[in-house]
This record gives sequence, C-alpha cells and structure tokens, in this order.
Amino acid sequence: MNTEPFQECYLQACLLELKAIKPGNVGYHADGHGMKVQQFELSARVSAPALFDPQADSVGERILNAVGATHAAVGDNANLGIILLLAPLAQALINLPADQPLQMRLQTLLPALSIEDAVKCYQAINIASPGGMGEVEDQDIGHTPQVSLIEAMELAAERDTIAREYVSNYQSLFTYNIEIYREYYNQWGSSKWAATAVYLSQLLRQPDSLIIRKNGLLKAREISDMIAPLADRVLAATDPLRFENELLLLDGQLKTSGINPGTTADMTVATLFVAKLEEARGGII
Repeated sequence: MNTEPFQECYLQACLLELKAIKPGNVGYHADGHGMKVQQFELSARVSAPALFDPQADSVGERILNAVGATHAAVGDNANLGIILLLAPLAQALINLPADQPLQMRLQTLLPALSIEDAVKCYQAINIASPGGMGEVEDQDIGHTPQVSLIEAMELAAERDTIAREYVSNYQSLFTYNIEIYREYYNQWGSSKWAATAVYLSQLLRQPDSLIIRKNGLLKAREISDMIAPLADRVLAATDPLRFENELLLLDGQLKTSGINPGTTADMTVATLFVAKLEEARGGII
C-alpha cells in the first residue's frame, strides 16, 4: 500500500496545529517551555514514515519506531502524545478493510491490542521520558507490562485523556472534536482558526492530562475554568481574529507560569489528521 497520502495528511495536521493560536502551547506565534517550533516540525517529518510504514504489523511497532525516529533526530519528547493517538489510526487505515468507516475499524482494532503492543509502547514512553509520569501501583511505566495495551489504557483512563480515547473508541475525537472543526471551518472559513476552536473546546471539556501530571488535577481544573470566559467569547464570535491579542496575552501568561496544555494540543493534531483525511477523500471517513 502507498501510505504517502496518509503521511501528507499527518504532516499537514502537525503544521496546521502549529499555525493555530493555542494558549500555553508551542506554535509559530511563540516558542515555550524550553522548546522551539522547529523541534515540532522536525518531529513530524521524521516520525511520519515510521507511523505509516506499510510493513509495520502492529500499533506497538508503529509507536516504538516513530518515537525512536523522533528521539534520534530531535532528542526530545516533542510528539509522544501525538504518536500514541495516531498509531491506532494509522494501523486501522493501513491494515483493516477500507470499506469500513475509520471508527468502525478502530472498534475492531483496539480491543485486540496485545501484551506485545504494551511492551513496545512502554519502551517508547521510556525512550521519550515525558515529564510528570510519577509512579502508579498497577502496571507502572517503569516496569515490564503484564497486561495488554488496551488493559493498560483501561487502568490509566481515569487520569489520562489519551488512554480514555483508546478505551472509548476515540469518542472525544469523533463525537466532539471533528464536529467542532467542521462547524467552525464552515463558519469562519479558516482551518487555522477552526484548529483553535478545537483546542479551546477540548480544554474546556476536559482538564489537560499533562497539566494534571505536572501540576495536579486541581490546577488543571483551575486552568480550564480560567480560560473559559475568553474561550466562550472566541467560540461565539463571528470573527475570531478580534480576540487574537487576548489569546496571545493568555498564551504568554500560561507559558510564564510553566503551564502547558500539551495533551490538548495532541488531541488537536489527531482531530486535524482526520479532518485532512476527509478533505483528501472528499467526505466523512
């Protein structure tokens, strides 16, 4: 199978997410948290062939190879969450029948994730070495997993947005985020601002997992509450450009405080990938 169209949609999604104003997160509008936008550009380019390798036969293999490629090129954890979210989508697109809707393919794929998938995923996470992981009593990331990847995600789902996507068959992405993207793209005529709408809506709906890991659940809820008045005004606007300066001011405040809604940005990339697939195919996938 020629997977270059999938890789192109992935690269477009990654670059579009960087163009969008996402308060607290790295983008073309501003670097932050010791990371530069060029790291994310390079991470996208080097991870794409591994994520969408037609020879890869498992989700775990895609995760491990994509994280390994990123680490070798960038030496930093710029895209672990993106890779974790995209690997099942890639596996479903490449390895399951194309006559089924993508979410239906995921419904077949995700429950079948294996212990070997978990082993490779844990290896990848340890290579990326993300901040704020801490320790948990059952199936801690520092030990070899004894359960399948989907079982490991079930254990983490209460505290982690990406794990919840795995166990819910990507409910947030398909039920909320992609619909929000379509709505605001149609309303505003701008893919960049529609991406901002996805980001703000996601952060309003779910406190960010990265903030929870690094700063605690109370702080994560506080951040979601803090951005709500501005986010509500942006989402109700006929022209979001009116709020660009306020969003940039909030962006600076969050970065100065060391607050990074990184998982929210990862969810935004996954949503944009599906949106770009739909654009390429001329309809809902």
